Amino acid sequence: MRTYQNWIDKNIVNLSNKIILINGVTGGIGKATVFYLAALKNELIFLVRNLNEAEIIKNELKEKYGVKIKILFFDYLNKNSLKECLDRLKEYEHIDIFLNISGIYHQKEEYIDNVEKTFIVNYLAPSYFISSLFNIFPSIKVIDVSSVTYSLKRIKNDHFLNDKESFENYLRKIKNKTVRYGFSKRLLMEYLLFLKIYEQKNIIFVHPGVSTTNLFDKKNNAYGKWFYYFIPKLMNIIFMKPSKACLSLLLGAEVKELNNNLWIGPRGLLNFWGYPKIYKLKKDLFNKNFIGKIYKISNELNDL
Repeated sequence: MRTYQNWIDKNIVNLSNKIILINGVTGGIGKATVFYLAALKNELIFLVRNLNEAEIIKNELKEKYGVKIKILFFDYLNKNSLKECLDRLKEYEHIDIFLNISGIYHQKEEYIDNVEKTFIVNYLAPSYFISSLFNIFPSIKVIDVSSVTYSLKRIKNDHFLNDKESFENYLRKIKNKTVRYGFSKRLLMEYLLFLKIYEQKNIIFVHPGVSTTNLFDKKNNAYGKWFYYFIPKLMNIIFMKPSKACLSLLLGAEVKELNNNLWIGPRGLLNFWGYPKIYKLKKDLFNKNFIGKIYKISNELNDL
């Protein structure tokens, strides 16, 4: 953290004494983020699957910074856990920020209720949770951690949005893991853009660049053992450490709001490695007909 203290002191001046809800805490970027947030004296609510690891992080932060931290069980593949979290969060008069970090990348193909789990974790369940969160806290600011891969698959026509069956069949045809990941991120962005544009919700999109995270953890079981031996080691050599990658998230939480066509991510080659900056989203995200239909069918799938 000391490495980036000058950048923090210069750019993060209002992010303190907030109540911040955050998932993905036990991952590389999430863990780095909560250490910064605790150092800035914010109250934190951890939404996690791994309660034991979250408790270790909580104790370390409380000992070092003396901040207030609550831990709630949370799993995007367990809708009951989302509903229980939403009920527990009603204990708060307000929550200032939600950082949506949780996501999965290269996974072995697996379907749950006719939807491949990458789409559930990266798009469908977050759309349900965030929409429900706005119903409880209309003024909450949502920071959605997305990816530059959202541009890998663009929507050229909307025939697959006619009904749930067409939509599920369309998603089922996407077999490339990276395209599946990017499209799942895109769908969530388009859902949230509807909320941002038409319901005036405070939503900020960020991406951390390419970082040494556990997205390629061998427990994903999508490739052979040699892949998981070499790829994480290569990432550690080439890409940013989580302590730098999470600076985009902090800047997203710092700024009051952003125009609809802007987001935050690293500067530098392909926007992968540098300090964060604000730049433009691709125009093809803003098809009014598409985002309206995605919003509608997502709510139908989520029973909202």
